[in-house]
Amino acid sequence: MQNISTIFVLDKNEQSGEIIKSFTENLEFINEVKLYEDYQKGYEDIKQASNPIVIMDISEDIPDLHKIAENIKLCTAKIIITSINYSTNTIIQALRMGAKEFLPKPVLKDDLIRVITMLASISPEDENSQSKIITVYSNKGGIGKTTIAINLAAELAKVTKDKVALVDLNLQLGDISTFLNLNPPFDVNYVIKHLIDKDEELFIKGFEKYKDTSLYILSDPSYIEQSGSITPQQITELFKALKKVFTYIVIDMSSSIDPISLKILDDSDWILFTTIVNIPAIRNAQRCLNLFRSRIYPAQKVKIVINRYMENDEINIEDIENTLGETVYWKIPNNYFTIMEAINRGTSIAEINPDSNIGSNFRDFAAKVSDDIIEQAVIQYRV
Repeated sequence: MQNISTIFVLDKNEQSGEIIKSFTENLEFINEVKLYEDYQKGYEDIKQASNPIVIMDISEDIPDLHKIAENIKLCTAKIIITSINYSTNTIIQALRMGAKEFLPKPVLKDDLIRVITMLASISPEDENSQSKIITVYSNKGGIGKTTIAINLAAELAKVTKDKVALVDLNLQLGDISTFLNLNPPFDVNYVIKHLIDKDEELFIKGFEKYKDTSLYILSDPSYIEQSGSITPQQITELFKALKKVFTYIVIDMSSSIDPISLKILDDSDWILFTTIVNIPAIRNAQRCLNLFRSRIYPAQKVKIVINRYMENDEINIEDIENTLGETVYWKIPNNYFTIMEAINRGTSIAEINPDSNIGSNFRDFAAKVSDDIIEQAVIQYRV
């Protein structure tokens, strides 16, 4: 069933705007089609609209295009981007701007109507079909996965400007609130029990917004005994609810292997499997990767992250890759003092020293994660 929508066409080419209007204005579920050569003016009207569908052309250079696109993305998930250039790079750019669909110019009527019909009837689940659950995991304690989860999530929020959730599913001994010096009024147990079926406005009240960013934090249960009441099925329901609201969901979890942990890992889109460069850690990593292989996870789901990496380590990256039979996805440098200062001050590394080797590393890490997720979407689009 289509919802009544208004179409906003942002296009510097008046003729192509008029063509799009002629294709769409007689659709029964379209209330009005509005044309704009001034993209900023278009955005000002979009943010006042109910259920807008946006068709934005990026064929020409537009002043402040990326900023306008970021703002529009906050208003609606129903964005179509068009361009006379339909190279892979252009499609990636369109997806970064929040496009649900990319249409090459000249736009064909049948293609446009198909896409608009789909967007007009889009469900909350479809709106966030590109949302990803990214779980930071190690089967050995003391590896630094909580620090990685916190700083990756913080940088994803900065790099993408999308809503990012950081969820502490180390249900008995979570540290995220402590590391960030937070005292949230709600926790994951409360959200699962009372808010999971609510609308976005109520659901997100269970989270602690991190300073002036688009990062939202959901803490571990306030009392250890509450962790035992959370079931694997509730983890699945929580993930579904998170995907309706957030583009990126970063999960920190315990190092154990139990039914809850396996459910978190099974339901994740990505597992950033974290280890360090020493023999016991690598042997533990081998055992865990064998478990993942036995569960037949999709290709590219598990990505190896090396923490506390030093270039002059006796064991090099090639040795690790040969031993594990996997390519190392990312290396995080060893910078004990900056990390401890961030933890002791209750803040992210970027707020302590963004230009340090580890501060710039996390910034680049978040950019790579975001880019790779977008490029996966491009491959699916091409297929």
